[in-house]
Amino acid sequence: MKRLLFVYAHPDDESFTVGGTIAKYAEQGDVEIHLICATRGEAGKTGNPPQCSPEELPKVREQELKSAVAHLGLHHLHFLNYKDGTLSDVPVETLSQDIMAYLKQIAPQVVVTFAPHGISGHKDHIAISQATYKAVTESNVFSVKKLYYVTIPASMGEKMGRKVYTDPDSSITTIIECEKYKPQVMKALLEHKTQNMSVDKAFPGVLAGDDSNVPGKNYFILAWQRIIRPINKQEHDLFDGISSQV
Repeated sequence: MKRLLFVYAHPDDESFTVGGTIAKYAEQGDVEIHLICATRGEAGKTGNPPQCSPEELPKVREQELKSAVAHLGLHHLHFLNYKDGTLSDVPVETLSQDIMAYLKQIAPQVVVTFAPHGISGHKDHIAISQATYKAVTESNVFSVKKLYYVTIPASMGEKMGRKVYTDPDSSITTIIECEKYKPQVMKALLEHKTQNMSVDKAFPGVLAGDDSNVPGKNYFILAWQRIIRPINKQEHDLFDGISSQV
């Protein structure tokens, strides 16, 4: 069985960045997909209109995440129980050790996290990226063959109506086609009701049922690998080059 692990900071990170990729691999049926979420997003908004009190927000966002990933076909969810907004204050060694424990438990072949800039520049995104890289590259979990950063190509970032950090188009190693999974991604985004203002800003029209601004492709940079990857070969599968006998 192939195993794919996503490591993120907050509920909704998964739907905003890799929802189509999750749905694609879930549909294949031969990939066990896991998500580590470091916090429960308690420092976030409560919605417009408010969906809950600030005190209720962690539990509400946890349930929103569970509902969202169910639409995408992901059924293995793990929380690290850190407070939202504090990951940059946690020693990277501590955070990486927590992630490393899950690497040993899950034994994924592929791990995905934020690019080092965190796309939005959020300190938690940057911290989880750094810790995941450290966990993967310094662990002795030899099942892990690849680490990917999810990102946005610079050419796309220029067209977006919000500030995002991007990477040069030439640095993109992997493109996952996920146009057919836009309906599932939209359903997942709509589950994050407390974050409806962010959803509307990032994906105009989704709140009204229009998926035209939901990405039809997800973009990745191969950040680290244990296998030999053909030079200048663009991938369209995160498991490219990994033996099917896994």
